[in-house]
Amino acid sequence: MKRNILISLILFSCCGLMAQKYSPMRAYNLYFEQNYTAAKECIDWCIQDEKYNTKANTWLYKANIYYRLASEEYSKKQQDTTFHITVPTAPQESFAAFQKAVELNKDIEASDMLSPQEALPRLYPLLFLEGVNSIIAQNWANAKSILEKAITSYEIQQPEYPLDGELYYYYAYTLEMLNLPEQAQVNYQKAINDNSNNINVYLRLIESYKKAGDKKAVTDLIQKGKQKNPNNPNILVAEADYYFWNNEKEKGRTLLKQLPPSVYGSIDAIVNIANLYISDSNFIEAESLLKRAYQSMPDNHIIAHNLGVCCDYIGNVKYLEANKLDLQGKKDEANQIKKQADDYLQQAAIYFEKVVAHDSTDIMILRKLKEIYSRLMLDDKIQQTESRIQKLEK
Repeated sequence: MKRNILISLILFSCCGLMAQKYSPMRAYNLYFEQNYTAAKECIDWCIQDEKYNTKANTWLYKANIYYRLASEEYSKKQQDTTFHITVPTAPQESFAAFQKAVELNKDIEASDMLSPQEALPRLYPLLFLEGVNSIIAQNWANAKSILEKAITSYEIQQPEYPLDGELYYYYAYTLEMLNLPEQAQVNYQKAINDNSNNINVYLRLIESYKKAGDKKAVTDLIQKGKQKNPNNPNILVAEADYYFWNNEKEKGRTLLKQLPPSVYGSIDAIVNIANLYISDSNFIEAESLLKRAYQSMPDNHIIAHNLGVCCDYIGNVKYLEANKLDLQGKKDEANQIKKQADDYLQQAAIYFEKVVAHDSTDIMILRKLKEIYSRLMLDDKIQQTESRIQKLEK
């Protein structure tokens, strides 16, 4: 009996000490001292306490503490990318706490702290950064939830620091990844209305309209993009691409020929132009462009794959040409063309081998390599490749 009384007294004493240590006023004092980490720990205990968590000022203190902590940590992260953010969810927790404070008392205020009316329109940059981090982690559902809060904050009033469409762009991209194309279109358009200079906004919206089959929306957007960025290579290539997509190939070809030299300063544009030439079966022009891109990006397996496709096609065409000359009795000419064909197929093999080095399970490329090795009569490589194919087929 005495032992039970003693335990009760100890527990009562501990609870009393805890109550003294953790209180909203203690959290407020730590906040005022700019010790935001300790203030967070204190207010977190208060939020778990039924005596405090029904009070508006408890939530207001939490909101301000988390806001300052997030501001401090994200600022350090911008200055030093190796800095570890201890509370990555602080921006949205601050947002929710300000809303909770208003729910409990719409007129809540505290000395030397932001009121909800002051703070909520200021939270969007922090929420935006947190949302982008979720996008990088490909946590699309979480990114959507956070960026929606950021947009709510951004739209409360005229933003102090406009984001020039970037908030809407990342939100639209997230919606696209969640297979919500119509909502994504709305927000890509909001990005444009918010004065976006990001050409990806136009390009992704163009592709979205193409998928929806809305030709007028595509052409209107291309013209708007050209007005906004008249010399941007990607929008100029997107215009040519539209006409190939719309089966107006002659117009597409004309636009490709009319592209200014400045366009070819962009590797992305060169690759996209080459893809259009491939789709138009102009493999020689495509190969010439892709070689330029490959010089700048020799480790890009997509460029290597497309170069392999071009060289393989050109090599096979030249083999057919050599066979015709051979049948006509023009042996010397046939041998010259056959040598060119072998050269192209050897190049194709090199490019496809790079692709396989990136993805050793690509059975289609392995089969293509086996075919090329057979044409070049490389017996050892034929056997090695056949062995790899058989292992993958098991």
